[in-house]
Amino acid sequence: MFFLLILASPAAISENVETLAERSHAQARAVLDRAVQALGGPQSLRSIEVVRLRLDGATWPRFQMPTPEPPFQGGTLRESVLVDFKNNRLALEQQGAGAGFENNNGVVITAGEGANYDHRARTMTPIPGSQSSQQQFVQYYRRIPHLLLRQAIDRPTSLRYLGTENFNGKPHEAFTFVMADTQQVAVYVDSTTHLVSKYELVFVDPVAGDDVSEIIFGNYVATGTQHVPTTWTWMQAGQKVADAKIAIELNPAITDDAFKVAAADYRRVEPPPDTLPAQVEKLADGVYVVHNVAGQNQNTMAVEFKDYIVALEAPGSSDGADQVIERIKQTIPNKPIRYIVVTHHHGDHIGGLRSFIAEGATVITTPGNRSTIEAMATAPQSDRLAKNPRALQLSLIDKGRKVLSDGTQRLELIDVGPNPHTKEMVVAYLPKQHVLFQGDLFFMPVNDAPAGPPQESTVSFARKLGELRLEFDRIASVHGRTATKEEFERAVAQRPPT
Repeated sequence: MFFLLILASPAAISENVETLAERSHAQARAVLDRAVQALGGPQSLRSIEVVRLRLDGATWPRFQMPTPEPPFQGGTLRESVLVDFKNNRLALEQQGAGAGFENNNGVVITAGEGANYDHRARTMTPIPGSQSSQQQFVQYYRRIPHLLLRQAIDRPTSLRYLGTENFNGKPHEAFTFVMADTQQVAVYVDSTTHLVSKYELVFVDPVAGDDVSEIIFGNYVATGTQHVPTTWTWMQAGQKVADAKIAIELNPAITDDAFKVAAADYRRVEPPPDTLPAQVEKLADGVYVVHNVAGQNQNTMAVEFKDYIVALEAPGSSDGADQVIERIKQTIPNKPIRYIVVTHHHGDHIGGLRSFIAEGATVITTPGNRSTIEAMATAPQSDRLAKNPRALQLSLIDKGRKVLSDGTQRLELIDVGPNPHTKEMVVAYLPKQHVLFQGDLFFMPVNDAPAGPPQESTVSFARKLGELRLEFDRIASVHGRTATKEEFERAVAQRPPT
């Protein structure tokens, strides 16, 4: 057997010219190294075994306020995070209130598994290993620059240089890398101090189109060999959505008790499934709910009339709404979707609206949402409406009620606002079928967790239903499963005495 050995000549080797990717990687690595050095150096970062941080501030979530336009009524944010890298543990306590909701939750993850504690409902939900690394948990490793840079050090091959830019009047260099949850993060480093000023994530905004979410770190102070920020600001599409003071402790003394929750009397509930099935639920002849097609826990109702279809709610995104429209056409063939009804202006409820506009549907909403819908219809997005522009057709609900009827079907659209969640809030009522459809006023969990105690928005909704004296047997929802009237009444009855 003969072997032919071919040796590359020195000239051939010299032709291996450094590529754009190599140069970008090298530049990014240099910026990262300077940022790491500004926080005490790689050994100092590697020596961080425990981080405790506390956030305390106000929130104004974009497209999640009671009104679509300012002045906005802000909410509150209080968060405590404890990360033990040495023993692979995380403990989170989070409290907040705003737009008719309050939350009081704790999360403990140890060695990849853990539990979520709902202190309002007094339930404990196990977190399987398959869910503990999802974005909602990995995001806490982005809370402070030290953890962010440690992630960058651990994922060096994804480093790329973005260039230079002024931020807050100062020159910065930016690099990007990919985190464990697949989020691509852009990190801005002050060219003078080499401290991290902010990071960005790209997202699709209902009105602005492709835009960025920014976390801004400010007012650094020295603590030992380290520097830590004392302010934490969150921006989305140029709008401030949270502003907080941040207190950071590096390597504080801790005990195992910090990762335990006094929850002996909490009810254990099963974790929700990793993936909710895409399906169509038939509530009555010509009345359907399309579940989890626009996205996980995102639902749209479709009501069949003699010559057309009415769709209620367009959650998710344009891509998701395209799939919903296709599923509606399969369920109710040979009829156009003439109307798309919007319950309220929140981003997770109108994210797919452009696809229905492209389909030729008239948008039905309340007067206060007009400017938001008009802005969304002309948003710089790359979707079906952008490729085939179509003028917005808008119909407003006058004096709190609009009725669609053709002699075979009757659909009543009722503004039950003002509600603590939104000033204007539409529900759909089918009197013949005794069915209600609503968004965010009542949630029926997809697992065996209880629906109560009710939020302020649910209490207000129940009061309004009593005033309207609507006869219903079932409540379908944009989020969560369809509930019976008995389940709704039991949930409302859990309200603690005032």
